[in-house]
Amino acid sequence: MRRIISLAIVAAVVATSCSYQTKDFDQLFAGFNEDSLLTAQTSRVWDRNGTLITELRGEQNRTDVDITQVPELVQHAVVAIEDERFYDHSGVDLKAILRAARSNVSAGGIAQGGSTITQQYVGNVFLDRSDQTGSRKIEEIFMARRFEQRYSKDFILGKYLNWVYFGNGAYGVEAAAREYFGPPSCERATSIDQPDDRDCLKVTELTVVQAALIAGLIQAPSSFNPYRNYSSALERRDLVLGRMYANEYITEEEYEEALTEPIELVEDVPLLEQRYSAAYFVEDVKQWFLDNPAFGPTRQARTQLLFEGGLDIHTTVDLDLQADAEAAIATILRDDGVNPDAAAVVIGTTPADDGQILAMVGGRDFFGDSEDAKFNFASGSGRQAGSSMKPIGLATALELGIPITRVYPAPMNIEIEEPSICGPTWKVRGGLRAPAVDPATVTEDTPEVIPQATLVRATRSSLNVVFAQLMVDITPRRYIDMAERLGIGEGRLQEVCAAILGTENVNMVEMATVYSTFARGGVRVDPIMVTRITNSDGTSLFESVPNPVTVLSRTIDNQLTWALTNVINFGTGTRAQIDRPAAGKTGTAQNNADAAFVGFTTQRATAVWVGHPEGQIPMTGLYHGGPVQGGTFPAEIWREIMLAAHEGLPAEDFPAPPPSSTTTTLPPLPDSVEVPDLIGRVVDEALLLELEEKSLLLATAEIETNEFVPGTIVNQAPAPFDLIPGGATITVEVAVLPPEPPPEIVPPVIGLTESEAKQVLTGLAFAVDTVFDLDPTASETPPVPGLVWTQSPVSGASIPAGSIITIWVNPIP
Repeated sequence: MRRIISLAIVAAVVATSCSYQTKDFDQLFAGFNEDSLLTAQTSRVWDRNGTLITELRGEQNRTDVDITQVPELVQHAVVAIEDERFYDHSGVDLKAILRAARSNVSAGGIAQGGSTITQQYVGNVFLDRSDQTGSRKIEEIFMARRFEQRYSKDFILGKYLNWVYFGNGAYGVEAAAREYFGPPSCERATSIDQPDDRDCLKVTELTVVQAALIAGLIQAPSSFNPYRNYSSALERRDLVLGRMYANEYITEEEYEEALTEPIELVEDVPLLEQRYSAAYFVEDVKQWFLDNPAFGPTRQARTQLLFEGGLDIHTTVDLDLQADAEAAIATILRDDGVNPDAAAVVIGTTPADDGQILAMVGGRDFFGDSEDAKFNFASGSGRQAGSSMKPIGLATALELGIPITRVYPAPMNIEIEEPSICGPTWKVRGGLRAPAVDPATVTEDTPEVIPQATLVRATRSSLNVVFAQLMVDITPRRYIDMAERLGIGEGRLQEVCAAILGTENVNMVEMATVYSTFARGGVRVDPIMVTRITNSDGTSLFESVPNPVTVLSRTIDNQLTWALTNVINFGTGTRAQIDRPAAGKTGTAQNNADAAFVGFTTQRATAVWVGHPEGQIPMTGLYHGGPVQGGTFPAEIWREIMLAAHEGLPAEDFPAPPPSSTTTTLPPLPDSVEVPDLIGRVVDEALLLELEEKSLLLATAEIETNEFVPGTIVNQAPAPFDLIPGGATITVEVAVLPPEPPPEIVPPVIGLTESEAKQVLTGLAFAVDTVFDLDPTASETPPVPGLVWTQSPVSGASIPAGSIITIWVNPIP
């Protein structure tokens, strides 16, 4: 009797649905249109070439797609298993309801829902999901019928496919396709710049077996999760294939072939464990967005838009150059627990990329376990940049009319007594050695010989004593004003004289911005990380517009650039020489606790910092036994990054400086100079200064060897004591340690005979140590003689080639 009554009630409800008045559904739906039914969507971050970097998502991983973009085989798979009469009913399937009602009566509760696709959607979007009462079911039925009167089948199915949960955090069919089968092939292309990157979809690439798998997940995503319940997922997939065949969506041949295919998935990586390239850069992009009131009145609103707005964020970073920059640092500063860390920023200065950050390395590993792993040393609070701050003072002086050829005293040490400008006595070290004087010729009347240097020479040789005097002439206030005009953040520098020597903290984005201003002939363009952002519907949300500002005249900038080319060509930055004209400046903090190299060509500006993340720890003895300075690790890293950054770009010359700035700068070169003996010495600033005083240049080449102390000169040409003309170059070979051989994977040899195991291991360049001992765990008594029963290291371990592997062998009687 209960069964008959239940069936009668259901039939009556459906039959009289047009007059059901418990809710004013027309009024309810009137407030909803297609826009108001939008769901939270995943945003995506792209590199400059259209390569996907990562996705930004809130609680739901979702990417909405239009129903016209969903292949019919995917639509058919879902309809076949969830609502096979979807195209025939008007929102409610009476047969399904009656079938569910019979099941529920037998079960004494709600065992089956019998809900159509339309019912599932409206019941979860408009009604209380936790309400499982009969009245709620009746409301769902009436709402489904009204919904179908308002909207087309395609609209309803499209909304459903974007809303429904497929497990593993994936909402909607596109997110499910990516979650289980990886990104679409178009995202792996090298150059995509589509008007709407949402046309690059994984769902369009799904095969019939893949479509059947994700369709089968809808009923119970956890129970049919293919990562955790493979057999259940396979059985469910095959059931979907069967319904597709029964409904004539696939042929018998397609059905039989599909049944033979296994489930193939991408690796299941939890969201919090997912790694991606340019992570420091992406983090800065997120913070830039969240701090920008143009994207919402509150930070909460901006957060929701960023993580749920389905945005396409097109950035300036080049993932290929990013990889090259990371590789340069990893190669030069091996992660051995002793070497310092590094940060680097590359900014473009050509019309195609002007002001755009092309690469950013904020540290060794954003996803590492150290406490400071996520701190960005490229753009954070920064560290001391040392003498790479001196060109700001030089620019200030030139703008004030101080000629670049002005001569200053340059003793080894100086004390500046200018309390109104620099406070108490300022003691500065770092000048030139006085020329040697024959003691026999010295009398009481012999004047003290004090070395002198022009601003050009002081820049090339990084003479602190000269720039300290220059700071007195230009004043700290003018220096700071120039620094901020060139690109240092407002309020970042204290008004102290020592700022010109790089004692204030700055970051590499700021330094690259300053030097990119030099590269443009004195025009500053603020750094750009994002070129454009589009909404989920393809409309524009943001587009960057560079705002160039002239800071220096072309004449002043040309003089400054020429002085900085001398640093790389003849001065403290020779290790930064590349295959084209370049200018730059070394920087070393007090006690060698920080080191930097910043430089530029006409097309790129790059800043590199090296130091210990924990704080200002002296880096003595770390560069081939010598101290780390701006002309060592930083210059070498800069060189490798800039070589990669200029790949495919033609070499360009800098504009020539005015003749007045160069003709009186350098003294006449001597006719002949005796070559000094450099064997066994270290290439450092002291050596470079010594050669400069002899009017000689130095070129270095590294030679890999274990026979000499790393960093020492092992050979030179011309030979010691030869006579060569002034201005000639001495080429030296500097010893460096050979790179460590790549690791080898230890193969399994358990169960082999001793000779077989040795043949396998020695074939991979491993040494073998054999221990004859009985296997205490063997089931046979005695154990099989002559067989390897254990090994150390275990198979699969990664160890250097040539390592010793010990094998234990059952003795042969």
